[in-house]
Amino acid sequence: MRSKHFTLGYARKLVLIFTSVMCFVAISSCKKQKSCAGFSTSDISEFTYIHSDTLTFENSASGLFQVVFTQVNFSEPYSYECKDIDRVCPCINFIEAMATDSKTVTPYSFLKMEQSDVSEMQYFKYNVQGFEYEFDFINELPYIDQMPHLAHYSSFTIGNVAYSDVILITNQDLSTADIFQVYFNKQNGVLRFIVKSTNEVWSIRN
Repeated sequence: MRSKHFTLGYARKLVLIFTSVMCFVAISSCKKQKSCAGFSTSDISEFTYIHSDTLTFENSASGLFQVVFTQVNFSEPYSYECKDIDRVCPCINFIEAMATDSKTVTPYSFLKMEQSDVSEMQYFKYNVQGFEYEFDFINELPYIDQMPHLAHYSSFTIGNVAYSDVILITNQDLSTADIFQVYFNKQNGVLRFIVKSTNEVWSIRN
């Protein structure tokens, strides 16, 4: 009986070792080095702020708030180890507009666009005085009615200028920033923002 138990136990150990080795081989075979290109300049037309420029916003008392773009950053080529079993490993590239403003002298990311090579994902990530939010105009706009903190205007007029496909986003966590709402679109970027504590409305100066 001891011999039989020993034989069964030894066999189980062999099976366990064999299974472990096969799992290791399978996992190792799924790994591969993925090379990713940097941001393509052919996509630059998708981005709003590509030149050194100044945005000027004005309130009802003719006060001015300015955003000054200091530089535009592009993602560089890179590589990483793909560990996905199905070998679906996306490459993410981006373009980013750095800026200072009337309150902030240290450059920060005012708008960053990220996109993937395995999907239509194209996120625009905004930072309006500490209120950070993101929106995918391709994939989220068709479902905007299902998002209570967002509203869509097919046309929205500021001054004498009509802007198309304007999105209104409401800040749901005012502990992070004093910005209550922001109006923006893909073509022109940030168009208007409302400060919670003062109820001031700041609109892009045309």
